[in-house]
Amino acid sequence: MVTPFRPTRWTLLFLLLAAMMVLMGGAAVAPALPLISEAFPDEPEATISMIITLPALAIALTGFFVGELSDRIGKIPVLAVSVAIFSIAGCSGYFLTSLPAILAGRFILGIGIAGIICTTSALIVCYYDGISRTRVLGYQAAAMGMGVVVLETSGGYLAGISWRAAFLIYLVGVVILAGVLLTMREPARVNVEKTAGAPEETFPASLLLPAYATVFLGNLLFFLVPTKFPYLIANLDAARILGENFALTAGIFLGAMGCASSLVGLVYGRVAWRFHRYTLLTLCFAFFGTGLCGLGFATSLPAVGVSVILVGLAQGILMPTILSWIAAITPKPFIGRASGGFSVTMNLGLFVSTLAMVPVIAVVATYGNLFLAFGSAAFALALPYLFSMVKRQFAPPGVAVDVKPGAE
Repeated sequence: MVTPFRPTRWTLLFLLLAAMMVLMGGAAVAPALPLISEAFPDEPEATISMIITLPALAIALTGFFVGELSDRIGKIPVLAVSVAIFSIAGCSGYFLTSLPAILAGRFILGIGIAGIICTTSALIVCYYDGISRTRVLGYQAAAMGMGVVVLETSGGYLAGISWRAAFLIYLVGVVILAGVLLTMREPARVNVEKTAGAPEETFPASLLLPAYATVFLGNLLFFLVPTKFPYLIANLDAARILGENFALTAGIFLGAMGCASSLVGLVYGRVAWRFHRYTLLTLCFAFFGTGLCGLGFATSLPAVGVSVILVGLAQGILMPTILSWIAAITPKPFIGRASGGFSVTMNLGLFVSTLAMVPVIAVVATYGNLFLAFGSAAFALALPYLFSMVKRQFAPPGVAVDVKPGAE
């Protein structure tokens, strides 16, 4: 009998290092965009910005299919190939000389990131159970938040050398690939065929839709901050005491947001099992609403700092709660496909957030009012979860209720 693989601390380390790449992997070269515009002066700014948005589009288009592929051929092969694609396509911008070629490389990069998102989330579900799984999902969320800090800082440093050097940040994937091959093994395959006397397992699409809708809406709110917060800071008189380098000021606050998200991830597994997902999501969207409205009203830097930290806390709650929700309702033979759906909806939130800002800001006129509008929407989104939480609290004895995030 073959002994099942038991993940080691090194396995966990490289799972978390891979997770660092997924949230801001496409945006790691964002600090270099003005320099790239100078290198291609005939190209419109909208085309240059596709360097950041194309990876997310690729994830949204391919994530579900990559996840299903990992269920069919194995998660470790898909993860290894995805990390290799991440490294090769990511650093291709250092060598390529035309913008269309760079953009093609960015789309391929997104396919690699889609594979990393699907397989790392699925492997955590397969490697860990119960409260251990909840704890590791919290660590994954912490790693995603830390990736915002590390990638944005490193990308900015390399962009200071040259715009091409910024693309070399993706070579970190070589180290991660070695770690994947050395520390991970394919989890035991689960037979998807119906056995005698047992109900046939199917992909729970209808049960997953609320989870997907939640991560879509949460990321729609979250991505408002990294995209529009720098413009808000540039128009805030209080920020001028730090000088005219508003990009640096915005970067400091965005780094604080990422740190807050990471902090929640580190403690998530210790406390989340005590609460139902409805309670956690009510708190999540309440934090989103308070943080975004706080930015809309903010006239001082301390107020700005508190607001971005609240948004970071919200994101830190959102990601592991959704992944725990998906893990709790998805049979293991379909966990790769379910994780693919998670990656799709997460990145669709980014796209819709960008599109939704255009008509809203045309109506509200200022960036402060834009944050107020989205903050009010966040409070409205908290209401269904609050209602479900109260309904569950007062459910008659004996009525079945959903399990907590850390429960099986």
